[in-house]
Amino acid sequence: MANVPADQQRQLQAQLQQAVVACSERCLYQSAKWAAELLNSLHQSADNETDGSDTEIDSTIDEDESVQKPPALPGLQTDPEEARLESRELPRYLMAKSFFDCREFDRCAAVFLPNFVPQGPLAKELPTLVKAWPPLGKGKAKVATGSENSNTKKSSKTRLSQKALFLSLYAKYLAGEKREDEESEMILGPADGPVTSNKELSRITRVLEEYFSARAGLENVGASHGWLEYLYGIVLSKGKNDSMAKTWLLKSVNLYPWNWGAWLELAALIGSVEEVSKTALTLSTRSVRSTEWLTTCRI
Repeated sequence: MANVPADQQRQLQAQLQQAVVACSERCLYQSAKWAAELLNSLHQSADNETDGSDTEIDSTIDEDESVQKPPALPGLQTDPEEARLESRELPRYLMAKSFFDCREFDRCAAVFLPNFVPQGPLAKELPTLVKAWPPLGKGKAKVATGSENSNTKKSSKTRLSQKALFLSLYAKYLAGEKREDEESEMILGPADGPVTSNKELSRITRVLEEYFSARAGLENVGASHGWLEYLYGIVLSKGKNDSMAKTWLLKSVNLYPWNWGAWLELAALIGSVEEVSKTALTLSTRSVRSTEWLTTCRI
């Protein structure tokens, strides 16, 4: 930590604190654990540098004025529209997350996306909640007319936050993965290879395509936070569309570089040194700076 300026150390700690909370809120437990371990390593390193006598109970009691306090937990939501939506959704979000924590994934998804019936036939239309989202810019989507326009206006009050949509679709993805494993064991047994597929992938893909097409897709540099891009990359990778999966995972880590799961998914799709070099060129300054800090800290 000695090679990192103090202000950068504090900024890194604040970002890791935020990452632990943000990943936990979205039930990305492994990514939350990774960020928490890094944060704890930073604090341990700082303690070792400032005070080598941790065995004395009273050694730091009189030093509270001289030792700089750790940074306060930053606000988790700076987008006012998303903050408004999350505040309105809070009771339902807490219920959905409790279902997720109990591994009741279908019930979790049904809190915000009740039209997603498990193992049913694929619907011809997208859920009303998803169709309600308007495009961010003018002229980015087709203009609705007649009854479609009136339905959109009627359902616009049910717009979801990005966090609620991610949790719902991620829960539905895991529900499909669970059923895939169960069906594979029923057909062949646990020792044989899989012959079934995740039946939820098509519907999840359809929802995300509708969501991103209303926001200019990969060209959108607005209020997206990187979580839905991460999920889209996972779904594309699961569908063997590795090229597009890498593109969306790169967008995810560029928008939010503290989701360790996105880096792991991206790394799994890179098979050569040449690809590593090409990928590095597409990383944003924010992502490069984050990895440089961690490397400098020798974590």
